[in-house]
Amino acid sequence: MARPGAYHRVMREISTDLPLRRFYFRWERALRAVLGEPGWHAVAAISGGCDSVVLARLLLESARRGQGRVTLAHVHHGLRPAADADEAFVRELAADWQVPLRVERVDARGHAAQRGWSIEQAARILRLEALEQAARAAGADVIVLGHQMDDQAETVLLRLLRGAGPRGLGGMCAARRLRRIAGAPRLRLVRPLLGFRRAELRDFAARAELRWIEDASNRDLAPWRNRIRHELIPQLQSLYNPRLVESLAEAARWQRRESVPLARAAARVYRRAQLSVTATTVELDAARLRRAPDAVVTRVLWHAYQRLAGPHAALGRRHARMLLAVIREGLGGASPSVHLPGRVRARFTRQRIIFEPHEPRPGRQETA
Repeated sequence: MARPGAYHRVMREISTDLPLRRFYFRWERALRAVLGEPGWHAVAAISGGCDSVVLARLLLESARRGQGRVTLAHVHHGLRPAADADEAFVRELAADWQVPLRVERVDARGHAAQRGWSIEQAARILRLEALEQAARAAGADVIVLGHQMDDQAETVLLRLLRGAGPRGLGGMCAARRLRRIAGAPRLRLVRPLLGFRRAELRDFAARAELRWIEDASNRDLAPWRNRIRHELIPQLQSLYNPRLVESLAEAARWQRRESVPLARAAARVYRRAQLSVTATTVELDAARLRRAPDAVVTRVLWHAYQRLAGPHAALGRRHARMLLAVIREGLGGASPSVHLPGRVRARFTRQRIIFEPHEPRPGRQETA
């Protein structure tokens, strides 16, 4: 934990410590850019790692200055042996800082088996759903995540290597509204630290005498993301571009800006192509989709898929290509279907595309 008074001493030093003053003013600008005017109630996701601890501490400082309120939220996935220790650390931190904390427990392994997803995808989806639940239980209007610029660069490279399309290469967005739930206020999800490098946050944490947990799994080079972080990015920086992280983050920002008109066009086509929407099916007009450009059609198909699989589910490029191929190449005399992750399938007739639940084929493991 921070030593008593250490953080507030650092805040007092803002007037004399130029690097610290610049850091904090950048934080205030970034926070205003995603949250707007004061009066917000934020649920801050905190894992116990450095980035999330810095995020929570900065939000608390902004709240202390009268800008809003903060509740911390920790999601226990039960996937790592240290998960209980992480929760205990976060509970102690919240008690020291005298800030409300909500702990949500999820069963990523069980959910992955039930829905036909990978454990990684299930953990990511359940985390966001748990944070939404925590926000609504706390009466908050915004969820704040601690992703920073290095995370963004890693995400863009990871998606590029996997063959992502324009939507994926836009990386993580700084702010977006989550899907509305009947009878509940609409939540926002924001990432105010996307303009900060990982090293900057660690430097601030050291100056503020904060403590955090180092996740040993981050040093495991088996996952692609860790290899990108520890091997690929350092090599590319050394050989080609010392400012690679900043370049990738800027490319992602431009991609997101340029995708806005496309997203609006896809939303219009999706509304007009809907023939029937229930809790378990989405039926679209195939002829109307055939008249739209490929980039619009793939986004429409994504919307329909997420209606059944969940707002955080991902439709991979392989499945998107399969769906698009059936639309473009015609149906002949058959009524084909495409089996999708999350126990969803798209069934085609001559006039309709029907998204509906299905059971996976025997012995088949589906992935996103």
